[in-house]
Amino acid sequence: MPKYLIIAEKPEAARRISEALDSRAKPRKIGKIVPSFIVKNGECEILVTTALGHLYELTTTISDRSIYPVLDYKWVPKHIVEKNKRLEKWLEEMEKIGSSVEYYVNACDYDIEGSLIGYNILRFLYGVSDYGKVFRMKLSTLTKREIQEAFQRMKPGLDIGLVKAGETRHIIDFLYGINLSRALTRSVSRFLRTPYVLSVGRVQTPTLNVLVEREIAIETFIPNPYWILRAEIVINGKIHEALYENGRVQSLPEVKRLVKEADSKLTVVEKVEKRFEKISVPEPFDLTTLQREAYNAFGFTPSRTLSIAETLYLNALISYPRTSSQKLPPDIGDREILEKLSENKAYAKAVEKVLSRGVLEPKQGEKEDPAHPAIYPTGEWKEGLSGDQLKLLDLITRRFLAAFEEDAEKAVCRNVLRIGGVRFILKGSEIIKKGWLEVYSPYYNLNEKIIPSLKEGDVLTVKRVIVEEKFTNPPHRYNPASLIREMEKLGIGTKATRADIVETLYKRRYITGKSIVVTELGFSIVSTLSKFSPNILSVEMTRSVESDMEKIESGLLEGETVVNKAKRELIDILREVGSREGDVGKYLSNSIITILQDKNVIGKCPVCKEGDLKIIVSKKTGKRFGICTNVFNKRCRLTIPLPQNPNKVYVTDDACNSCGWPIVKVVTRNRPWSLCVNPSCSRKTNHPRRPA
Repeated sequence: MPKYLIIAEKPEAARRISEALDSRAKPRKIGKIVPSFIVKNGECEILVTTALGHLYELTTTISDRSIYPVLDYKWVPKHIVEKNKRLEKWLEEMEKIGSSVEYYVNACDYDIEGSLIGYNILRFLYGVSDYGKVFRMKLSTLTKREIQEAFQRMKPGLDIGLVKAGETRHIIDFLYGINLSRALTRSVSRFLRTPYVLSVGRVQTPTLNVLVEREIAIETFIPNPYWILRAEIVINGKIHEALYENGRVQSLPEVKRLVKEADSKLTVVEKVEKRFEKISVPEPFDLTTLQREAYNAFGFTPSRTLSIAETLYLNALISYPRTSSQKLPPDIGDREILEKLSENKAYAKAVEKVLSRGVLEPKQGEKEDPAHPAIYPTGEWKEGLSGDQLKLLDLITRRFLAAFEEDAEKAVCRNVLRIGGVRFILKGSEIIKKGWLEVYSPYYNLNEKIIPSLKEGDVLTVKRVIVEEKFTNPPHRYNPASLIREMEKLGIGTKATRADIVETLYKRRYITGKSIVVTELGFSIVSTLSKFSPNILSVEMTRSVESDMEKIESGLLEGETVVNKAKRELIDILREVGSREGDVGKYLSNSIITILQDKNVIGKCPVCKEGDLKIIVSKKTGKRFGICTNVFNKRCRLTIPLPQNPNKVYVTDDACNSCGWPIVKVVTRNRPWSLCVNPSCSRKTNHPRRPA
C-alpha cells in the first residue's frame, strides 16, 4: 500500500484536503501541536500535515549589526531567528509525522512562495534528495471536487522554475535589506542616543521614491486660473444647467466678452444630437483590480483585502486570490458554480437570466497567469462570516456574475442652445439597457442625468448665466490602492508582495494617511539616497530583477547568475553610502529625532488642554507612567499610572467613547487590549481583544 505525505501551507487547507481525500470524509486527526490527519483513500494511505507559511528563513553568520557588507547567507529554521519555541515544537512534530512515508506531495499554494515553502520543508526537514518520490498538487480552490481532481492529476517532481525564482528573490531581498538597513542604521547611530533601525529594501525604497516624486509635484505645482460659464435653463418649471460649448475660458477679458454676448433671457435650441453608448462588461478580478475595487467600495486597504480574500479562499468560498489573471477558463466549472449560486436569493434572479441564454461565454480580460485563473466564487456557503468577509464575497460574486452578462447601454443627448451670441451645451444621459449593471449596480455609479426631451427650434427661459473662477489642480495623491496599481504599472514588486510593501512604508513611518503623505523621515530617506546613492531608488534596477525572475521561472536564466549580478550592484551602492557615512547620518538624524520626540505622545493633555500627554519611564525606578509636558514648567499636575513590564504599551489615535481621554494599546502575553488612561473613567473600555 503506497504511503503519501501531503504538505499543506496552512492548517485550514490541511483539514480541507484531508476531508476531501478520505473515503468516508472522516480523517483521523493526529498530532498534539500540528493539525495533521491520517486519510484512507482506496489503496493509498495518506498523511496530511501543514506548515505555518515559511518555516525556514535566511540569516547570516555575522550577527553584529554594525558590520556590512554581508554577502553570506544560509537557510535556518524560522524559530532560530525568531526564538519561537512553538515553531520549534511544530517542526519537531512535523518531522516525526513524515518519518516513514514513501512519497511526498507539495500541496502548498501554487505560486512562488508556496513552491519554496514546500521545497524547503522537503530538503531541510525530511532530507529529500530523490525528487522522483515527490509530487506537486495544483489547487486554485479548496473545494472537494478540485482537491480530488488535483490529487488524481498531480505531477511528479517539483515546479522547479517557481522554486528557483522564489529562492533567488528571497536571497536578493535579504541581501539588499540587511545591508542597506545596516548601512543607514550605522550612519545615524553616532548622532542618536536611542537606537533606531532604518528599513530600506529593493522594492520598498523605489516605491517610496515614487511617492516623494508625486509629493514634490504637488508641492511645486503652480495653479493657473480659468473660468467656467454655466447657464441655468428653465424647462417645465425645473432648472437644468448648461455649460459653455468650449469648456474652460482661459482669460478674464474673454469671460467678460462672453457674458456680455450672452445677455438674454431666452435661448433657442439649435441642434439636438442623440447617440447610444455601450458600457462594457468589466474584466474578471485579478488581485490588483480586486484591491482597487474593494478600496473604492469599502475603504479596505490592499493588505486588508488580501487578508480577507485569503480567509475566503481557505474556507473554499473563492478561488486563489494571488493571481494576475483576468480569465475564466471553462474548466472552473462555471455552470456548476452558477447553479450553486442560484440557491442564494440575492443572486437567484441574475443566475436565472444568465443560464437562460444556454451558452456560457464569460468576459475575458487581457492579463493572464499560468498558475491560476481570475478570482471567482465557488458557490459554496459558510455560516458565521464577518461583515467584511460578506462584503468582499458579495463583490467577488457580483463581478463573476457580471462577466456572463451583456454590455449595458446608455442614451446620451446633447442639446446645443444659443443664448444671445454664445452657444451652451445641455447634456443628459439615461441607462436604457442595464445588462451587467443589474447585478453589479451596488458597486457602480450609474451617473444618470435625465433631462426633458427637446426639439430644434424650442425657445426656453434663461434664469441667469453664472461665471465661476477656478484654478487648475495639482496631481492627485496616491491612496494605497492606486499606489499598488502604479507599482504594477512600473513592474516593481509582485502581486503577492505589493500590499505588504505599502504596509511596511506605513509601519516605518515613511508615509501617513489614506491620501498618502510622505513624512519628514520618508523625505529624508529619499533625499539622502538621491544625493549619495541614487541607484537604490532606481525603478529600472528593481524592474530588471523582476524580469530576471520570470526568466528563471522559464529556465532561461540561472538563479546564481542573478544573485551574483545583484551582489555586484549592491557592493557599488554600499561603497557610495559608506564613503559619506557621516554626511548620511547627519542628514537623516534630525528627522529621526523629531519622530522619537513624538513617538510616545498619547495625545493632548485632557486636563490643561495645552500640554502633550507622554509615556515616560523613570530612570530611577524603571516605572512607566504618563505625564503632561506642562508638569515640568508647573502649569499642570497630571500624571497617570500605566501597566508595567513585561506588558508593552503603544500609542493609538483612539479616544474613550465615555470620557474622551486617550486610549493606549497594551500587549500582555502577545494579547492586545485597549486601556482608557483616565483612572476615574466611569465606563472603563479596558478589555482584551484579538489582534486585527
